[in-house]
Amino acid sequence: MDEEFKANISDQSIWQRLCFMVLFAVIFNIAELVILAIAVVQFFTKLATGRVNPELRALGPRLGRYLAQIVAFETFHTEQRPYPFAPFPKDDQANDQAASQQGQTQTS
Repeated sequence: MDEEFKANISDQSIWQRLCFMVLFAVIFNIAELVILAIAVVQFFTKLATGRVNPELRALGPRLGRYLAQIVAFETFHTEQRPYPFAPFPKDDQANDQAASQQGQTQTS
C-alpha cells in the first residue's frame, strides 16, 4: 500500500469528520421536515387569518442559511462545523425589511 494512503487511513481526524458528516446529514433531513412543517403552518395561518406568523417567517431564512452551512461542511467547502458547534445563523429580518423598503422607494 502507498504510504500516503496508510497515513490517511490511520488519521483519526478524518474518521471523526465522517461521524460529524453522518450527524449533520441526519440533522439536515430533520431541518427539511421542520421547513415543511413551517410552510404548512404558514399556509393554514394565512388561510385562516389573512396574515402569516412573523416568528415563523423569520425562522425560514435562518433555517435555509443553516442548511447552506451544513452543505458547505458536507462537501468539504469549509472545516467550520455548523450549529451546535457554531452559532445558529442570525436573523437578517431587519436587513431584509430595509432592502424591501428601499426597493419600494426606488419603484415609486
